[in-house]
Amino acid sequence: MVERTQRNRARMLRHQATVAERLLWDELRRFRKQGYPFRRQAAIGPYIADFACHRIRLVVEVDGDTHETETGKRRDARRDAYLTSLGYRVMRFDEPDVRANPFWVSEQIRAAIMKRYSMTPTRPGVGTPVHPPLKGEGDA
Repeated sequence: MVERTQRNRARMLRHQATVAERLLWDELRRFRKQGYPFRRQAAIGPYIADFACHRIRLVVEVDGDTHETETGKRRDARRDAYLTSLGYRVMRFDEPDVRANPFWVSEQIRAAIMKRYSMTPTRPGVGTPVHPPLKGEGDA
């Protein structure tokens, strides 16, 4: 029953997305072609993340005014601790920043992905990916 309620709430949140969430979603959908599919309003344990890429365990949150209060900050800290305990990295962006420049936000996310899955040098100038190849990649 809890799972169904959470799915219904996530569906409702997708339909009631803020302007900033819609703008960022347009940017994040492009990551799918690069092998990093994001989901909107993704349920993770008892929480619903604004955006999540489960493959690389990355959560992206768009924070509005309620996150600036002491109660909001405590709630975010508990949530982030829980998600971190599951191996997720949480990136938070203020709603006005997303609305002003969603492309810049997506580039910050891209940089975090590339940093997390950067090349590990085996000798100067040469590296190998630390994540497994995507389906269809690699030696034939």
